[in-house]
Order: sequence, then C-alpha cells, then structure tokens
Amino acid sequence: MRRFLAVAVLLSIAACGKQEPAVAPANDSAAAEQPAVEQPAPVLEGQWTVAAVDGRPTGAAMTASFAGDKASISAGCVRRAWTYTQKRNIVSFAANPAGSSNCEGQGASAQLATASDALQEASIAIFNKDGSEATLSGTGGNLTLQRR
Repeated sequence: MRRFLAVAVLLSIAACGKQEPAVAPANDSAAAEQPAVEQPAPVLEGQWTVAAVDGRPTGAAMTASFAGDKASISAGCVRRAWTYTQKRNIVSFAANPAGSSNCEGQGASAQLATASDALQEASIAIFNKDGSEATLSGTGGNLTLQRR
C-alpha cells in the first residue's frame, strides 16, 4: 500500500509541475494563402505533324504550322490557312483563304477536309506534360498534333 501511495504522490507532483509548451504543428495554411507560381502554358507556335483526326491516325503525311497569328495544315501541295489566337489553353481560329492553296486542279482530300474542320472549330488546346503533343478540340472534332 505504501508503494501505491508513493506512486500516487509522484504522479500528482508530476502533473502539477511545469510542462514544456507543446510545439505547434506547422501551419500549412500560410503556404496555401500564397499564390501558386503560374507555369507558362505551352504554345502552338512551331511545326507539328498531324498524328490523328478524331482519334484515327492519319495515313498521309499531314503537317501543321503555327507562326505569329497564322496557322496552316498541309498535305502535299494542298494547304488550308487560318488566323488564330491562343490564351493559355483557349484557342480560336478564323479562315484565311488568302493563305490556302490547291494543287493544279486537285482539291483537298477527305482527311485534310476533316482535319481542317476540326481545326476551324477548335476552342481548346490540351498539351501533354512536356508540350510535345497537343490535342485541339471543339465542335468540329479532335485534332492530335505531335511537335516536329
């Protein structure tokens, strides 16, 4: 019983003794309040290969070019052109007939026409992590591009 009484007294004294203040956990809300550093969005500027139209791989060599505010898709000697704007992932295109061309007496192939429709109606550009692939999507379909 004496031992029990001694232990009880020691515990009482320990409970009343001065305790070190507990270290407050790091406040993550301060870091959350700081604005995130905005990473620059990849841009369409440059030369691309048209890899797929509406998820179907292109069989012909079809390329896309974006320079300044001009865009074009070419398949052989046939070219369709647009002016375009890009604000981060939002894009818009307007036909530019002056930049378009046909081969002598030859019009666009069905695949080029489908790619042209997809580009014309595109409203969003989704890039993969390193910007080497882009998918342009809108009401006209999807166009998958790979940077050359």
